[in-house]
Amino acid sequence: MKIGCLPIRPVIYALASAGILRSGAQFYYGPHGIFLSLIPIAYLFFNGFLIFAVAKRDVKHLKWAQRLTMTATILSVIPFLLFPVVSASFFASGEIEAIEKNGTHFRPEHYGNMTSPDFRFVFGVVAGFCVEIGAAFFIAVELFKYILVSRIWLSEVNWTLMHTGGFQAP
Repeated sequence: MKIGCLPIRPVIYALASAGILRSGAQFYYGPHGIFLSLIPIAYLFFNGFLIFAVAKRDVKHLKWAQRLTMTATILSVIPFLLFPVVSASFFASGEIEAIEKNGTHFRPEHYGNMTSPDFRFVFGVVAGFCVEIGAAFFIAVELFKYILVSRIWLSEVNWTLMHTGGFQAP
């Protein structure tokens, strides 16, 4: 089964593997609080279950994968609503200048007059748009996973009906 010229199952395996790598990176590099660590772990288990369900090709597992994918799609709207505003206000307020990483300071004198309110506003708007584009991309990936899993589930339902006693030939 294909969508366009791409076979569906390898595309789902690739997207879920990328999701596993992303959740591993979020867990390793992200904040290390108990609640904030649960989100990458849940996303890791979700993508692992997605790979398992597609490999097993069982109707029940695929239906649960379809439900979980829709839930992940709906939950990925929350960062789309929050992160652009937070990042834009973070950059526009000048808080980026106070960040210190690995003993090095951000030096605004190398980049011109970064302390002017006009520059901070433009910098904040650009940062907000960049984060918004990234969040929209992740929503699109989750929605694409949902469409692919739905197609595999429908194919398996039809195959099961045809090869069991539930199919009546005309």
